[in-house]
Amino acid sequence: MKGKTALVTGSSEGLGRAILLRLAAEGANVVINYHRNETAAKEVKTAAEAEGVRAIVVQADVSSVPDIERLYDAAVEEFGRIDIVVANAGMEKVNIPFTDVTEEDFDLLWRVNTKGPYFVLREAARRIADNGRIVTISSNTTTVPQVGVALYGTSKIAMSYLIRVAALELGARGVTVNTVVPGPIDNAGIFTDPSNDEYKKSLIDMTPIGRLGTPQDVAAITAFLASDDAGLITGQQIVADGGMH
Repeated sequence: MKGKTALVTGSSEGLGRAILLRLAAEGANVVINYHRNETAAKEVKTAAEAEGVRAIVVQADVSSVPDIERLYDAAVEEFGRIDIVVANAGMEKVNIPFTDVTEEDFDLLWRVNTKGPYFVLREAARRIADNGRIVTISSNTTTVPQVGVALYGTSKIAMSYLIRVAALELGARGVTVNTVVPGPIDNAGIFTDPSNDEYKKSLIDMTPIGRLGTPQDVAAITAFLASDDAGLITGQQIVADGGMH
């Protein structure tokens, strides 16, 4: 990926951080996006630059269309082109019976998990270089019905359809569009809180491989889809949940 530019939304922490640093290790210059945690974003910049690549940090709320446009403007201004876009930013809200979901809960998750990625992909389609790579990060709650994930799963599932349409519309330019569908990720999201250990154990028991995924697992799959080797893969959902689905 040497000489290419990768933009990863929500890349100051968690999955986004792991994905961005993997792309930097592969040689891509990187655009680090954060919403609130500037300190973490600057730490990621230092780690990326240690790989010998260029990196910039851009604050943007990717549930806001003007902020999304400003994020892409900054990337193009700094690097002149965008070759890889990973729509990672999102919000996790699980263990809530659907009867307890409020209108405010619904509006928040759909703004962050559906509206935001939709317009991140729209702007990617407008600005990405020919033969570029677009990858979204979904969740296996869209493939495995589970108690308490009605709101979260429905907020994520729309992108599974969009990537298939986007793959059709962008294919003539050699641009691929795919989704990584991870299962629960250890030491990320709600599993940074020890109070969820019992829930975590129940999920491990559902997983044939006997463990939860890691951010590095997801980063490796994303890096493959972002590579030249994945040029014939588009419009696909790559499920990586240890066989839970």
